[in-house]
Amino acid sequence: MLKKIQTWIDNITTAVASILLLVMFLVLIANVVLRLIPSVGGFRWYMEFSQYANVWAMLIGAAGIAAQGTNLRVEAVDSVAEKIPGGKKIAQVIVDVALIAFYCVMFRSGQIISARAVQAVSTMPQFRMGQVYSIFPVAAVLCILGAAVNLLVTLTEKNDDALESVEEKIAEEMEGKEAEHR
Repeated sequence: MLKKIQTWIDNITTAVASILLLVMFLVLIANVVLRLIPSVGGFRWYMEFSQYANVWAMLIGAAGIAAQGTNLRVEAVDSVAEKIPGGKKIAQVIVDVALIAFYCVMFRSGQIISARAVQAVSTMPQFRMGQVYSIFPVAAVLCILGAAVNLLVTLTEKNDDALESVEEKIAEEMEGKEAEHR
């Protein structure tokens, strides 16, 4: 069940981020075409919109990364963790807890900055910067949810590192015996 939730979060956030990037791309293409028409001249707001859509897409996409536990890794830490029985699981739990703490800080900071940013967006005066910055608490909640789901998946997994290494050794021995029989 948790694996399905993990996949669902990843698929939804990837779809939303992709749609935002598609809209950004279409706005950029439309602006290039409209600049060629003398009476229209393009959109004044295309650049700011594109930057904000890009940031929104990346922050929303981060929730899928958190849910799948595919965030950046430090190879040195992973190689040490692999040598300790249960080390990979412990390392993943530490990463998920640290991510949840980080996203909690991001949530609170995002609330503060979006509430304080009352200036108008320069090329779109009907919008306030607080509306643009509202992505930070929204993305933080999505990322907290994703990291929490990945933490639960990690904690409830039956396979641990020691079992995986035993299974790998057995598989290698089986392959060796098959090669001998050939």
